[in-house]
Amino acid sequence: MRIQRSLLACALLLIVIAVTGAIESSAGDRQLPQFGRDTVLVWKIQNMDYESSFVVRIADFLPDRFLEWEDEQSQGTIFMPNRDILEAKGFVNSNLFNSGVDSKSKNATTLWLSQQAYRDLKTKKKAKIQLDGVTSLMEYVGDDQLAVEVNRSSMNLPVIKVKDDRGSERWFLDSEDNPLMLRHLIRKYDQTLASVTTDQPNTLRWIKGKKLANMSR
Repeated sequence: MRIQRSLLACALLLIVIAVTGAIESSAGDRQLPQFGRDTVLVWKIQNMDYESSFVVRIADFLPDRFLEWEDEQSQGTIFMPNRDILEAKGFVNSNLFNSGVDSKSKNATTLWLSQQAYRDLKTKKKAKIQLDGVTSLMEYVGDDQLAVEVNRSSMNLPVIKVKDDRGSERWFLDSEDNPLMLRHLIRKYDQTLASVTTDQPNTLRWIKGKKLANMSR
């Protein structure tokens, strides 16, 4: 009888372990939803004692990328044509974020690496980039994960960690189709993606009417 009880206890323990493992595996295997119209991205920014949020709402993700952005003091829109998303040799931090202005990229991206730059970092472990208009070298320094709230549930996203020759470290989503900047660190400055929302309609505030109807500019 004791042997039977022991066997039963062992069987129950194995079932619990298997179920728990399946749940954890399922949670770990979840993929980031596709980005599209009304996707909202929120970064938290900390610079010494100062804290703020930076919000991006996507009107069009592909083939071109059209988005609106806002912080606590200003807002604007940015248009990146498909050729830049695929092949741009430049990356800008702030030059496209002009308050009240509809900006358009020119052989550069922001917030996302171009797919070519991502491939160079993954295969060659480095990429020569026009960083804010100045030739710089980005180097791939390793992999990591970042916990981000995705549609109100925490998800660990795979990242590649990249350093440049100006002392910045950036974490990009490890995805050629969506190499989104998840984190930017330089000295006391830390900009980290906190949440992604893809399941809410009508999030756009400024890209409406004619702007929305004429996105290919």
